[in-house]
Amino acid sequence: MLTLTRGQKTKLADLTPALQLRATLAATSPSLQFDFSCFGVDGADKLSDDRYFVFFNQKSSPEGAITLDGNGEFSIDLAKIPANIKKLVFAATIDGAGEMRALGSGSFSLQSGGGEIARFEFRGSDFSNEKAIIAAEIYLKDVWRLAAVGQGFAGGLSALLKNFGGEEIAPSAPPPPPVRSAPPAPASTPLRPNPAPLPDRGAPTPPAPVNLGKVTLDKKGAKTAINLQKGGGTQPIRVNLNWDAPQKKGFLAALQGAPDLDLGCMYRLKSGEAGVIQPLGNIFGSQNSAPFIFLDKDDRSGAARDGENLTIFRPDLVDLVLIFAMIYGGAPDFTSVNGRLTLKDQSGSEILVQLNSPERGQGFCAVATIRAVGSQVEITKEELYFKGHPEADKRFGFGFRWAAGSK
Repeated sequence: MLTLTRGQKTKLADLTPALQLRATLAATSPSLQFDFSCFGVDGADKLSDDRYFVFFNQKSSPEGAITLDGNGEFSIDLAKIPANIKKLVFAATIDGAGEMRALGSGSFSLQSGGGEIARFEFRGSDFSNEKAIIAAEIYLKDVWRLAAVGQGFAGGLSALLKNFGGEEIAPSAPPPPPVRSAPPAPASTPLRPNPAPLPDRGAPTPPAPVNLGKVTLDKKGAKTAINLQKGGGTQPIRVNLNWDAPQKKGFLAALQGAPDLDLGCMYRLKSGEAGVIQPLGNIFGSQNSAPFIFLDKDDRSGAARDGENLTIFRPDLVDLVLIFAMIYGGAPDFTSVNGRLTLKDQSGSEILVQLNSPERGQGFCAVATIRAVGSQVEITKEELYFKGHPEADKRFGFGFRWAAGSK
């Protein structure tokens, strides 16, 4: 195993004949949190194809040559790298406030065949007020080579993206708080887009803007997190449910009417308090007192352009929230309504959960869970379908007693 020093370079062939590698970026600090990314750049050190920017919101290049498998863990297949990509740049950036001088220790490790073949270590004393580090590069210069860089960068991930010629989509303005006054708290518990074609290698196309603040949870079990330290735990999380009216004609349309989907949640706070918020039973919650979760309206016709919105005003108090959607009428199940859930925080981060695996005959969907994990809340796509509330409750263990209800 080769231990590299800053600026040292070596041919990969001197380390391993394999082209399938694993690269691991690690950084530790008692006060900082880090994001890890890989930029696949061209011969001019530019991100001429934004699909080769692999980070928390885009975890794989189109053909799988670069894949982010975990926190700082990358799978690399150099045999699949297209001809226009000449260099892979591995970077660590600070998520939030702070400077790299507060870094405790960090490392870049390269593995092949299950064993470590090269390692480069760095520490906070190597840096000053930088917010990012370019740790290492794998680059093509007649043959593939490895370089230990250890270069600090003044800006964060957005500035690093701009340095390589990429463009970030500006986050949308944060949503305004609900203006409807909260009803009294209940006394008891009731009842994305296809990737663009590869660019013409003879005439590169300008890169599309990259959205650093939008995450799509595609598969069941996919997770992401919101850091509560950024807002002191009182930064609201807004949950939006929207859907489309299926195209129906004649007698069926007249009989069923427009689909009526309801947004709701089962919640348990860290205090032990538990309950349900939903239009059924007119239980809209409260924004000014426990549980600090509030549902803005019941859109019975689907006519409201912004759908139904549930706001978690104190996510720091949450132990577990199960966000659910149910069909009250107008459609037999979710197969024809194109349901989708969007979660936003006040910093502009956006998480999309598409209901893309509906089950026929099931009118209740456990869409996502929000769980407390240290100083974060973890959002997981569940998309599990049930006949109704009791079955979902049994699956997630809230332990409520249920009775039939109506609007």
